[in-house]
Amino acid sequence: MQLTSASHLGQKPSTVRSLGLALLIGLNLARPMRSTAEDRVEYRYENYREDSGRVKVQTQTAYFETDLNPKVAVKGQFVFDAISGATPTGGPPAPGDRQVPLVELRDRRYSGNMSSDIKFGRTTTTPGFAYSSESDYLSTGISLNEAIDFNQRNTTLNLGIAHNFDRVSGFYQREWKSKDVTDVLVGVNQLLGPHTFATFNFTLGYASGYLTDPYKGVNFSFNYPVDAYDPPSVDVNHEERRPNHKLRQVAQAGLTHYFEAVKGSAEVSYRFHHDDWGIFSHTAELNWHQKIGQKVLLSPFFRYYYQTAAEFYATQFVGDPLFPDGAKGSLQQDGFSIVFNDDPTFPGNGTSTFNVPAHPNAYSSDYRLSRLNTFTYGVVLSWKVHQNVSIELAYKRYEMQGLDGVTPASAYPSAHIFTAGFGLWF
Repeated sequence: MQLTSASHLGQKPSTVRSLGLALLIGLNLARPMRSTAEDRVEYRYENYREDSGRVKVQTQTAYFETDLNPKVAVKGQFVFDAISGATPTGGPPAPGDRQVPLVELRDRRYSGNMSSDIKFGRTTTTPGFAYSSESDYLSTGISLNEAIDFNQRNTTLNLGIAHNFDRVSGFYQREWKSKDVTDVLVGVNQLLGPHTFATFNFTLGYASGYLTDPYKGVNFSFNYPVDAYDPPSVDVNHEERRPNHKLRQVAQAGLTHYFEAVKGSAEVSYRFHHDDWGIFSHTAELNWHQKIGQKVLLSPFFRYYYQTAAEFYATQFVGDPLFPDGAKGSLQQDGFSIVFNDDPTFPGNGTSTFNVPAHPNAYSSDYRLSRLNTFTYGVVLSWKVHQNVSIELAYKRYEMQGLDGVTPASAYPSAHIFTAGFGLWF
């Protein structure tokens, strides 16, 4: 990612930042297996625009799948993202100002993945490979999934594992650092009746290595006996630091039911997440798929997300960037100079001393780690214009709100998302 000012920090929005193969595979594992053979290609263009022109993202996606023979199918996807705009630095706004500091950014991401469904009787084995490249983020991932059918193919057990080998660099981390992410999934797809389908998945994930955002900063503030020694209280004056490991647990359940009388289906899902950074989150989603005539499908949806804050999140921290391990100071008799304990003359001629606290083990002012909720709602229109051609148009509204009463509201984005695409079947 390129920043227009080296004196500030920047960060990519969560909609674009590389999520890694673990998430990609987790989503794929939650999908029911294909019941019929199909060869197809798809193209999709998506335009993400935050309010006030803060961040703009243009995404182009190409997808294909084909059956090599009755037992082997191959799937692949290529994604290109272009991002520009301005994003919060992590620092607090100036006194009397409600707008958090922003920094302009731009970057491009190229990513792709390939997988293959290999069928052996009741079992489908799916190995996968993914790669993603940005100016400051490289990700290579491998995965393996086993789908086993039981109960006359009314029940499917999914067992999956994925691992990412990532490398990260950025404003505060000029050299490349490594990050590893492993996810293990156990899931069940169950046909409950002719019109009802249920899913349940549990994922255990572990990440280790450099988990800090190399563009995200914090502000350390301390009131010295002499104001001239106070660190700057506006914007960022130190890089953030997150723990170098994270263990997370995710449980997800879904239910789909088709209402024959109205030729529509309802799809509801709930997702629970917890990690050892102290974040608990809940996601509830409702989709309705309404068939209109023989060729049109209209799908309105609503998604609600809530999370607690990470244990190490705050909008400002007590301390001094110059003394990460803390310090002891002595105010001198002249009333305007201070001698610190790293000075051989300490305590000098001072008559009283004070302590500058050490930095905590982890600290971040990334608003995405705060207590918040989001609302996403919109509609998708699918039109089968020909037996082998379909068109898809979609609109989504994304709104994020802070709930801690401390983080400035201007840190949280809202966005309009427009999507257009087509599919070809062969």
